[in-house]
Amino acid sequence: MQKISMKLTQNMTIRNGGDQFLRWCRLNNYAPDTLNFYEQSLHNFSLFCSLEEPIERLNADTMEEYTFFLQKKDISSVTVHCYLRGMKTVIRYLADKGFISHFEIILPKTVTPVKEVYTEEELKKLLKKPDVKKCSFAEYRNWVIVNYLLGTGQRRNTVINLKIGDIDLPNKLVTLRMTKNKKQTILPLTKTLVAVLEEYLTYRGGDKEDYLFCTWEGKPITPDGLSNNIRKFNLRRGVDRTAMHLFRHTFAYLAMKNKMDILKLQRLLCHSRLDTTQKYLRSFGFEELKEDYEQYNPLERFMSESEVMHNWKAMRE
Repeated sequence: MQKISMKLTQNMTIRNGGDQFLRWCRLNNYAPDTLNFYEQSLHNFSLFCSLEEPIERLNADTMEEYTFFLQKKDISSVTVHCYLRGMKTVIRYLADKGFISHFEIILPKTVTPVKEVYTEEELKKLLKKPDVKKCSFAEYRNWVIVNYLLGTGQRRNTVINLKIGDIDLPNKLVTLRMTKNKKQTILPLTKTLVAVLEEYLTYRGGDKEDYLFCTWEGKPITPDGLSNNIRKFNLRRGVDRTAMHLFRHTFAYLAMKNKMDILKLQRLLCHSRLDTTQKYLRSFGFEELKEDYEQYNPLERFMSESEVMHNWKAMRE
């Protein structure tokens, strides 16, 4: 009979370690998208190294080889960084549990592209109200969702988990119970969005515990289902860009362009850290930088063009 060993890594594979990590994530109530990210990170690593390999295979040399493997593929530096970042978290967990030795994973520097936002022309197409007498419930609901996304900047998972009872129309408030940081939050709604939702609910009906946005059968919408619906909605209206998260970036960009305080924007986006909010503002281009530049520039407070020209002319005389 084989003796029971107290060595945690005996016959342990990378797959076993990955499964334990994912179990730990579920126990800690990680969001579905976060779980999918780590599952995908392990899958991507499996294309380089079999998950049936002994867990000791996870070392600095292997991860360096994996980095070179990814860099040779036809993927962006941002994607390479993303794949490695996922595995770095898995490996740190395994090292903390004593399954492998601690070692440093070097994440290569990335060139982060500027995130584009929906243009004014595209938004006008997307926000044009369908004929409620002729359109299907799905088309009308998708139009309402687009209004909600642009009017709040909220994430997909937050939106699909909203209940009718979470919307307080008289006080123009919404209670977010499903957020990425797990913190229940109450946020304001604009009067235009309140009017859109009020009309929508006259068609949707339902009780307080029913989902706000549902299928025509009244069933919950899945994350992929919502993304597919918005993609089709955009394409039917002649808008080629169809990413749902683009509404969140557009909300942040236009809010800042309209002079919203960045700390308020951080609260509205439910970001725990200000630097996360700042990443959403890379879309600010040259024209936006020029706006009010002289008004806020410290040099203009102490000097003026007329003073400089006067002094210059005086020197030449």
